[in-house]
Amino acid sequence: MGAWLRRYRWYVVAAAIIVLVIIVVLHRASRPQQVSVADATVGSLQLRIAASGLVEGESADLGFEGQGTITDIYVREGDRVSSSALLARIDLAPASMGGLRSGSGEASDDVIQSPYDGTVVEIYQREGAAVGPGAPVLRVVAAGSRWVTAFIDSDDAAYLHKGQKLRCRAGGYLSQAWHIEVAAIGQEAVPRRDLPGSSRQVRVRCHPLDPAFALAPGTEVDVDGEVPMVEDALLVPTATILHSGADDWVWVVEGSTVKRQPVRVGPNNFDFIHIREGLREGQTVVVHGKQSLMDGQRVKTKPMPRMLQAASDGSGEGG
Repeated sequence: MGAWLRRYRWYVVAAAIIVLVIIVVLHRASRPQQVSVADATVGSLQLRIAASGLVEGESADLGFEGQGTITDIYVREGDRVSSSALLARIDLAPASMGGLRSGSGEASDDVIQSPYDGTVVEIYQREGAAVGPGAPVLRVVAAGSRWVTAFIDSDDAAYLHKGQKLRCRAGGYLSQAWHIEVAAIGQEAVPRRDLPGSSRQVRVRCHPLDPAFALAPGTEVDVDGEVPMVEDALLVPTATILHSGADDWVWVVEGSTVKRQPVRVGPNNFDFIHIREGLREGQTVVVHGKQSLMDGQRVKTKPMPRMLQAASDGSGEGG
């Protein structure tokens, strides 16, 4: 016997190692794998809008009809003016006086008047400057005509409609939020006129809802808000979904084991995804710890924190 063991001792050692490995594997397979889970719930799938924007308003660059030298500018930047108010005067050059005759005399000057009630936002020329016909001298923005143009990705703009409420801020997230309402949605994606080289985005015109809206035209703003993508949708966390070729599927918890379940999915907001087919409300699905699972494997479940599921039932912070 001793001779046999000496002769075959390495075979004996190898066999012992194989048996030990099998025991370890079986032990691990018998232990339930811990996974994080969430329940499929019905709610509104919300899209979080985050975009840049620009405060705009009805405005006009005003100039003289003739050519000459500016003798008087009667306003300063920031002044409020009424319709037809006198803003500036020019001493016409002789060559420009032909079209400015009045009766039997000749006008030797020309004036700029405000086309509407508004505010002088910029003065381009000063007294003593020589200007030509139509050259901009100053800019007036009409009173009460301000709006916010939001530049929104076309995929996100597809979920917008008139009357939806958003917010805009100038100066960062902690600055005052002004409430705005979607008034018109562009029909094509175009680059920003004020930002050469920008990507194409849909221009969405929004009207301020706050009577005290204080942002001046030309102010760059951040636009944010939440709009519904799908109402009464069956939702699970997006991290639940697994892919195999063109197929999507999830792990459904049944008792203490898991089952692979094919699903048909709809839109998602990165956090949650709409399940069109394959699940029922209340079914429990695996969110984390799913990579090495097998059909019928035992699991130990740990619910996802409620705060991470809040958006699925509309209990998160709204707009």
